[in-house]
Amino acid sequence: MYIDDLDTPVLVIDLDALEHNLERYQRYFDSHGIGLRPHIKTHKTLAIAARQLAGGAAGLTCQKVGEAETMVWGGLQTDIMIPYNILGKPKLDRLMALARQTRITASADSAHTVRGYSTAALEWGVTLGVVVELECGHNRTGVATAADALALGKLIDSLPGLELRGIMGFPTPPAVRPFLQETIHAFERAGLPCPIVSGGGTPYALEAHLIPELTEYRVGEYIVGGEGHLRAGRHTVEECALRVLATVVSRPTEGRAILDSGSKTMSASTIPVGDGQSMGFIVEYPDARFYGASEEHGHVDVTACVRKPQIGERVQVLPVHLCPCVNEHNEIVAHRAGRVEAVWPVLARGKVR
Repeated sequence: MYIDDLDTPVLVIDLDALEHNLERYQRYFDSHGIGLRPHIKTHKTLAIAARQLAGGAAGLTCQKVGEAETMVWGGLQTDIMIPYNILGKPKLDRLMALARQTRITASADSAHTVRGYSTAALEWGVTLGVVVELECGHNRTGVATAADALALGKLIDSLPGLELRGIMGFPTPPAVRPFLQETIHAFERAGLPCPIVSGGGTPYALEAHLIPELTEYRVGEYIVGGEGHLRAGRHTVEECALRVLATVVSRPTEGRAILDSGSKTMSASTIPVGDGQSMGFIVEYPDARFYGASEEHGHVDVTACVRKPQIGERVQVLPVHLCPCVNEHNEIVAHRAGRVEAVWPVLARGKVR
């Protein structure tokens, strides 16, 4: 079977492009002595995670306990980091059950989270690794100062059932290096261990060597690209491995085409393009603009296209943000040069707890 035979809309991945990206990024991190810890939230599949580990990854990153369970229960009992504050007995019990099966490191940015980890670890008779999360510019989670990181690190180091394993941040552009350095030095002066200095974010992945203190890097979309990475020059069209195949189902006006891939297929993510927004880059019509969607319809402005798509024509769309796009699908069809080689279930889809 070939991808031209598939019903649309459907999510497909080009194996040649996937393998190229896996090798390209692994080679970069290996050359700089930084461990690559891929983030499975992008692809959510055992098949790709297994390829990442086989290619030399130092472990995996899972954003939620459910993602980690999917990897471990699927046979990938590897070193897993969950860079998230995990709260509440249901989640903590599941976390400690995982810590009995494989090496688990969780993050924390508060004493509340840390004390919960310790109580649960004692109850389960396990040791849980913990890293202190630093706030690196997204106004999200993480402690804001080296002094706060030191205080939390001391607490982690003092509590039973826990092992202080270092620090992490997201994102980590080169500009955050002084914050990392200040925190590392504070830990050193206090005699605290800091074996892990974990950075992250695909946009800055190939600048990781500019922060030589990093011991590892968490990155997700590097293997598949997407419209944002294409427009930023991080991936070529050929390197954008994951695409939505869609069909033109309507041409209501000369300047508009409607695809069968709406927000339930693409996700509702957009990026600024020119004076508007885009939900995806159409490979066959680079001058078109996928400007919006209803649940089952993709709305495309084709005014700028010299040749315009026709009803029944199939197109390939590079999504804006692959992580939520994959989460809309039950499976990914893997192909090589258009010939289908595998259908991979998206087993970690919807694992939000």
